Amino acid sequence: MGHLVPPLILLLFIGALWPVFARTDYQTACESLEINEIEDLRKLQNCTHVEGHVRLAYLDFAAGNYSADLLASNVTEISDYLMVYRCIGLLSLQLIFPRLRIIRGHSLLFDQYSLVVYDNRNLRELGFVELLRIQKGSIRVESNPLLCFVETVDWVYLMGNATQQHYSLRHNRPQSLCPLCGGPNADFEFLSNSSDHCWNLNSTQLRPQPPRMNDCPEACGRSGCDNAGKCCDHSCVTGCSLQNCSLCANYQGKYGCVNQCIASYEINKRKCIGYRECRDLGRIPLIHGYQCVKKCPGNQKEFLDAKGMIHCQVECKGDFHVKSAADLDVLQDCITINGSLTIELENIKEKIVEALENALVSVTSITGYLKVINSAQLVSLTFLQNLDAIRGDKLVENKYALYVVNNYHLEHIWPQNHQVIIQRGMLFFHLNPRLCYEKIHQLQSSLKSGESISVADVSPNSNGERVICGEAVRSLNATVEDLNSTAVRIILDYMDWEGMETLIGYSFYYKEAPLQNVTMYDGRHGCGHDNWLMDVAPTKSRRHLITKLKPYTQYAYFVKTLTRTDYHMQMDAYSKIGYFQTLPDRPSPVVRIRGSSEISSQILLHWWPPIRPNGVIKNYYVSYEKYNVTKEKKDKNYLTSLASNAKDSDCECIDVQPYYSGPQPDDEDYYNKDQITYDDALPNLIYVSRNHDYRRKEFEKVRDYEHLLSIKKQEDPTTPAPPTPPPTNDTLEKEKLAAKTYDEFRLKSEERQRDLQDQNKEKYNIRHAMPRCQNSHASVVQQVEDKCVVEEVPNGEALPGDRHIHHLSQLEPDTFYRITVRACVEGVVNGCSTPADAIIKTTTLRMERFIKGF
Repeated sequence: MGHLVPPLILLLFIGALWPVFARTDYQTACESLEINEIEDLRKLQNCTHVEGHVRLAYLDFAAGNYSADLLASNVTEISDYLMVYRCIGLLSLQLIFPRLRIIRGHSLLFDQYSLVVYDNRNLRELGFVELLRIQKGSIRVESNPLLCFVETVDWVYLMGNATQQHYSLRHNRPQSLCPLCGGPNADFEFLSNSSDHCWNLNSTQLRPQPPRMNDCPEACGRSGCDNAGKCCDHSCVTGCSLQNCSLCANYQGKYGCVNQCIASYEINKRKCIGYRECRDLGRIPLIHGYQCVKKCPGNQKEFLDAKGMIHCQVECKGDFHVKSAADLDVLQDCITINGSLTIELENIKEKIVEALENALVSVTSITGYLKVINSAQLVSLTFLQNLDAIRGDKLVENKYALYVVNNYHLEHIWPQNHQVIIQRGMLFFHLNPRLCYEKIHQLQSSLKSGESISVADVSPNSNGERVICGEAVRSLNATVEDLNSTAVRIILDYMDWEGMETLIGYSFYYKEAPLQNVTMYDGRHGCGHDNWLMDVAPTKSRRHLITKLKPYTQYAYFVKTLTRTDYHMQMDAYSKIGYFQTLPDRPSPVVRIRGSSEISSQILLHWWPPIRPNGVIKNYYVSYEKYNVTKEKKDKNYLTSLASNAKDSDCECIDVQPYYSGPQPDDEDYYNKDQITYDDALPNLIYVSRNHDYRRKEFEKVRDYEHLLSIKKQEDPTTPAPPTPPPTNDTLEKEKLAAKTYDEFRLKSEERQRDLQDQNKEKYNIRHAMPRCQNSHASVVQQVEDKCVVEEVPNGEALPGDRHIHHLSQLEPDTFYRITVRACVEGVVNGCSTPADAIIKTTTLRMERFIKGF
């Protein structure tokens, strides 16, 4: 075996020659590849980097009628993701990707994964022997029953941002049944594989070494530092300096690695070049998006300037019919729609409103007409937030420029304080039961034709008949009275006597709002498929508790009344948008703890932050102690451990009840209008025909009748009541007295109504965390009497909250340690998470000497 060069020695040699580590900069690009047949592998032959994704699925290698030359590709970079799914007879991916060095993860599979190897029943090893970086996205290697050398890969080293990326390695071959790095090969010969990190028996995981690892600042972590002590930049995969880097994690700029292309053009999703360089390559520089492309995108057309240069221009020409989000691609970046726009949404489950807002945000004018029909999903047309004019060059039925029909939940038109000029043509609004007639009539000033809106074109009977409109709509004053980390109490001003006559209760709407720029119609989906949540309180109490909120999160809210309706008394009320932020709370545990040891007296520790930080993580506390393990555990080759009380990163049920965002649209019953349109259903439950004046007259009749009846009984109980005498001075005095009595009656009624609105205040109490005791050694009795708690002092070394890596030193070689990590939130008494721990072993002196080359 003496003639073999140990892989680590080769690795150290590569590290010494770091500046020349990369291959030539020449690249041959290809687009996304779908490999479903063996012959499709030829597509990879002349491709050095893939500008997109690679998906291998349902390939059958079992027949064996292929050559190694057919399988091996020259791919070194994949800009998006790699998926390997249900490939039969495939033993190692090294056969296909022997030169793959980086997966950038610009676009991810399911918006989450950059590497997926799933359900390949014959796969023995991954074999990415030259892979150095997976820049973005999570990793999922699961359900490969014969797959070994998964736990032996240093996945944390491969990740570009380990605190935001996760890896899941489950249901593969148990490690106890797999060979070890440096173990015997098939011929029972011992291989001098000197690392615990390898892709197979013959290939150590490549990890280019920085100029220095020792005596670097703690913040450098595993990146190391240069000879001057400056931390190496993680954006350079093969070097320490951004200016002298042969493989960049994101983009290669003119003067080194950059995270995005600024004042330059992106090419092949990996490099930033200038305008002239893009032209010299025979490509087209795009003004929108700053990309250097071979041909114009789908919604842009080529045109020649005066110098004969090809440019791309967004050309939104024609009549567009939007039925789903897929129809919006051609409208992306449109400023003027040279034609007409029809919106007729079909799928009520599709989250279409956000897509409309993103696609049509730039539209300022429509030369033809705007038609919105049969779209129950729409609550407003505010997704056209920058629309200024509808020209009306083409009209519906040769008459209408704005045609809005049969939109069940539509209740608002344009953004607030925004006017859209209709230069030619009229309006047509029908069968919009929640859109008030008065709101439509406000568009009269937008019509440049000067014609008045007719009842035939805009019907007061088929618009707004399901809601209360006009002067009957009042304002509510809603404020936050109290809150804690998961609940808020909202209080309203007292409702007056007339309002209480028809009041049934209130609807409280709320949503997460990182910025205070929310309007009542932002992102609203008529069928409930949006981010607004609703609490319905069928009670006259002016207080309400909203619970199950996320700690340390800002919310927007507004309140609406639920009232019964008759034809003589109608009332509805809304509050303005308000904001509140919940208080911080204890975080969930750190998700995962991972450690490695290449120096016998040290462990390099890495952990993932809590899924729910519930505040600003001020400190992590790291502690350790020796740990005695059983023989079975000693035989395991684990240097990586999950937190003992934490689950995999894709689990949401750690420590605390997860945030509940309401029912999900799993079936058609979710969209039953009777279930979700409380505003429509509740008013129809009760019908009462009376008004305020009628009530007052009835009260006067009853009072006068009782007075006369008492006089009659005193004189002669059998004598019928005399007729009402003509008005006299006495009569006038009685009327004044009756008015005074009525006012007193009304005041007493209003007092009773206020008492009714303040009933059961204790139901709306919010619990608060007890303050810290002044005496840090207070007994339990003192804590109960003073209603306080003794502040806990966490064990271990305190590290900054933005640190997720730490060196443990002065340890004993070949020893197991139990390491505990806790996250602590700022501003919370005893605000530390439940401890998460892992069992990690230091390396042996023999291994350390071998690594150092002694």
